[in-house]
Amino acid sequence: MSENRNTGGPEAGTRDLSSKTGRLGSSGAVLIERDPLLPPVRAMAFCKLFSVLVLIHNTGGLLGGQDAPKGRWPWMIHLNITSDGVNRWRCGGTILDNQWVLTAAHCFDDNLKPNLRRSMVWAGSHELQKGFHQYMGIRTVVMHSQYGKQGNRYINDIALVKLTKPLKLSDNIKALKLPSNSDNFSPSSECWITGWGNTDNDVPLRDPEPLQELQINIVSQAECQRHYPGLTSDNLCAGGYGRGAGKGDYGGPLVCRTDKDFVQVGIISYGSADDCGLQCQPDVYTRVSTYLHFIYDYIHDGNSQSGSTSSRSDTLQYCALETER
Repeated sequence: MSENRNTGGPEAGTRDLSSKTGRLGSSGAVLIERDPLLPPVRAMAFCKLFSVLVLIHNTGGLLGGQDAPKGRWPWMIHLNITSDGVNRWRCGGTILDNQWVLTAAHCFDDNLKPNLRRSMVWAGSHELQKGFHQYMGIRTVVMHSQYGKQGNRYINDIALVKLTKPLKLSDNIKALKLPSNSDNFSPSSECWITGWGNTDNDVPLRDPEPLQELQINIVSQAECQRHYPGLTSDNLCAGGYGRGAGKGDYGGPLVCRTDKDFVQVGIISYGSADDCGLQCQPDVYTRVSTYLHFIYDYIHDGNSQSGSTSSRSDTLQYCALETER
């Protein structure tokens, strides 16, 4: 897992959603719909297409990582985004339930409008060149209303992806638990990142491209802010000094162990933009606990995990890319 950190993500660019054709949806959502002239692509065609792409276009592991045991991280998905007919997998993500995936908003912030009708989510994958268990189309992408880019940094870098049909959950395809507000994680916590991103700067993962895992340490907030002055508590840092995420890993999870299970503490967002790069700076993650209302209010129709309705206005306004109503 490594990449040129000057972009903060894969070919990242600031795309103005307001300039695209769309409509105002519920809760202030901007719904950008699919091209009505684009014919649907059938499931078998998707399967054949992405099998070929796996063999040809892998830009995908972790810097300092190792092969993950099969089935150890059953919530991990591989997100493949097509833009203007150019197909390439772009990001990681995690399964929230059988219809929703959590990832980074910047995965959909390209200079070209993403073609969600031909983009896919792979679930149950381990070795990419040996196929995958389930693949799903993308119905809607819900980006946080305050998401944006400031220089080489992303803010509120979080998005929800709704699938066109439910996943069939199994031992190899499971939902990942989210943290509670009372969970406390520190540099001494057992934490891991996973992904199929580059294993060094522009060095693809070797065949057959097994999922990579890397145990890393959370960096104290004071140390994080020393590396990234002005960084808020909406983010946290982890890794660094030759250990971290890379191209193809963004949107994937930082998970930490509680007394019982792993929970998702962060979303891989960006890294160092100076010449020192990965060798010195830790990576920056979106702090998931900050956005629990955003997640629960949307996927549970306005109710948070505790059953209460969020009063935060930013959780009720979304920018969404919608393929079909």
